[in-house]
Amino acid sequence: MNTELTVESEASEIIDALKEQASTLLSSVLKEPLTDFGVTKLGNFPYYYVNPNNLLFNATTYEWISTALTADATPVTLDEPFVNIYTQAIASVGYKLSNADQAALNAAQKLATNQQMALLTLWTSIYGPVVATSKQQPIDIIMSTIATTWASPATDLYTIQRAKNLAKLLNKTPASGQPVLPVFANYLNALGNSISLQNATTMNTGYLSTVLDNVQNAAAANGGMLLDNSTTVYNPAYAVSTPLSDIINGLSATDNKIELNMTVTRSSESEVKVSIEGGASFEIPIASFLTLSVDGSASYFSDTIATSSNTISVSMTFTGVTLVNYGPVSFNVATGLNWSWMKPITDAIKNGSKDVSGFVFSPKPNIDFSEGGPFSFLTGVAISNYPSVEITVHSESYESIEKTIEQTVSLGISFLGIPLGGGSESTYSHTASSSSSSSTVTITLNPPADMVAGTNESSRGWVLGAETSYPGAVQSNFQIASGLGYPAYQLYQDNTGTTYCSSKKLKSHADGAAFVKACLKAHSGTSCSGKPWLSNSQTGTIWP
Repeated sequence: MNTELTVESEASEIIDALKEQASTLLSSVLKEPLTDFGVTKLGNFPYYYVNPNNLLFNATTYEWISTALTADATPVTLDEPFVNIYTQAIASVGYKLSNADQAALNAAQKLATNQQMALLTLWTSIYGPVVATSKQQPIDIIMSTIATTWASPATDLYTIQRAKNLAKLLNKTPASGQPVLPVFANYLNALGNSISLQNATTMNTGYLSTVLDNVQNAAAANGGMLLDNSTTVYNPAYAVSTPLSDIINGLSATDNKIELNMTVTRSSESEVKVSIEGGASFEIPIASFLTLSVDGSASYFSDTIATSSNTISVSMTFTGVTLVNYGPVSFNVATGLNWSWMKPITDAIKNGSKDVSGFVFSPKPNIDFSEGGPFSFLTGVAISNYPSVEITVHSESYESIEKTIEQTVSLGISFLGIPLGGGSESTYSHTASSSSSSSTVTITLNPPADMVAGTNESSRGWVLGAETSYPGAVQSNFQIASGLGYPAYQLYQDNTGTTYCSSKKLKSHADGAAFVKACLKAHSGTSCSGKPWLSNSQTGTIWP
């Protein structure tokens, strides 16, 4: 049972600090810059993606990696299954010819009318009537069927027309289809040079139909995958490209770590003020920051440790920092397997209402394809083991605190609203030591052994940052400038549509991140929309 909770927005400073350190540590293997990630109801990342009992894919991992991102959420969070919005998009795509190309094909088809009628008549006599669909005429369905199912690997009309040995090319032709081949060849030959136009229309429309069926009716025959929660229900295929052994080895490398050092002071009845590594402080609700549950009482940190008279430091160590990559399995034109085919969608976005031959929306779906919209998913996550925690308290009551911790049988802890121990999870070990000379007590909490590089389907890794994909987005400023490195001007656009630019060229990613963070803080109520980018020239509002 998942017991992880939603991360409050006030934790963004902490989330960003973890992401920045992970970015530095994993810089050599990142395919995309890491983005701040907020844990929601799906919890942290269930990395053990093969069920060791039956070797099927972990259903919990599948739900996690197949989920789209919440629109306009900062940090990014998981929302609904991506296949839902993908299906809506791909079902709205069709293939059309420009007016000039359609006129040329119409003329060729008119000359080939007799051959087309002969092919339709023969096919109907053997296999029965062919019913037109909203996107395919009977002749297109027949041609697509022959090209994709009578050949292995699948072929196309253009190749068939030029084949010297048709029987060899169409090597999967059923015995009942042998009389069809010469009539089919006559029709393609009658189309002449217009075969390329017919091929584009027939094959692309056929591929769209196949992809839509694959995602809506996943099965073993079309590349669907079974999960460990059912031996009969197939799902559109996803794959983790990072071998499971590499994930376990990465998490086991405990020297590969990042540390988070914070000072904490009580600022109000319900909030504490936190400073990371001596930086600027920010306020966060106590319950959203850290809780300690002592023998069932969840308010010990708030009531006894984080009081206005105490000085507190909290240090966390996240070991085994590892990058895991994954994604939907791409549609294979040659085999007709799987479902993720982004080109028709991206081409339809680009083509719009232009008079061109290509993919178009018909009708246009009500989907926001921009960066920050819901047509998006994660392609990887930076994870670590759950953190070890050290809380040092300077207090007149240091001896009492030490005694309470030592005598506590069950101690639970949560960080950013996420339970680390206690309840249904393995309990963190806890010790306390004090110093009379400094009136301090240090509480040390460590995750149990089975939460460090765990090897069962319930094992989870703490998400430090995520790689995102917005496949339908028009090329973004970030992508345009991807080849441009520092030093450069740092720019970003906020949620009001205002672009801010640094007043001077910055030297590093860390400097750029610091600029964006400071500028957002200076403009209260704003957030970053999409990814920041670099430029060799200044534009927008220069700040500071």
